[in-house]
Amino acid sequence: MSQFQSTLWTLISQARQGEERAVTDFGNRYQPAVVAYCRRLGLNTEEAEDAAQEVLLRFFCRGILQRVHRRHGRFRSLLCAVARNVVHRHWERQSAQKRAHVTRSLSELDVPEKVPDKTFDHEWIRHLIDLALLRLGRAHQQYHQVLSRFLLEDSSYAEIGRALGITETTVKNRVYRGKQKLIQLLRDEVRDYSLSWDQYAQELEYLAAALGSGRQDLQEAATVALGS
Repeated sequence: MSQFQSTLWTLISQARQGEERAVTDFGNRYQPAVVAYCRRLGLNTEEAEDAAQEVLLRFFCRGILQRVHRRHGRFRSLLCAVARNVVHRHWERQSAQKRAHVTRSLSELDVPEKVPDKTFDHEWIRHLIDLALLRLGRAHQQYHQVLSRFLLEDSSYAEIGRALGITETTVKNRVYRGKQKLIQLLRDEVRDYSLSWDQYAQELEYLAAALGSGRQDLQEAATVALGS
């Protein structure tokens, strides 16, 4: 088996060395998933964006990368843990400010107290699918046009054909071929942040299982992108 090359960890190392482009690339790739998760934890849009910035900066400023390698941790799990910690500290600060006027415990605040990690997993997979679809659109626009309507808009073959001015047979062929390319592109996204071939295989298996309890709009994407 060939030597495993982790794109993500190379990017993080470059960012920690002060390479501005690497910092920007890292943020563009992973900040949207963190923002979505923070929103699910009760933060508004501005607060979620600020929290996501803090989460990503911690990777560069607090030696997290070295600790992850020593513990053989997974990037997804680490990102989730750091995000939860940042949001928890946000609610602690807000609670302290409120207590300056009215004594009130954190448990009484109008925020989700126990959001399972599967919440992050679902946002993470949705983001990976978005990244894969973006790459598909850049490389194969004809497949992206059809597949995005089929998966994300739940359009029928006939509806897609009318919208694009092509036959249903052409639509079916492009959906099939687009799915095959999307499968590989999504697996490439997972490979980029894995540390080894074993972890890559385990991550694919975990994410596929995580979608079993996901929302209906993610079910088709899970079958297409993470199924065997």
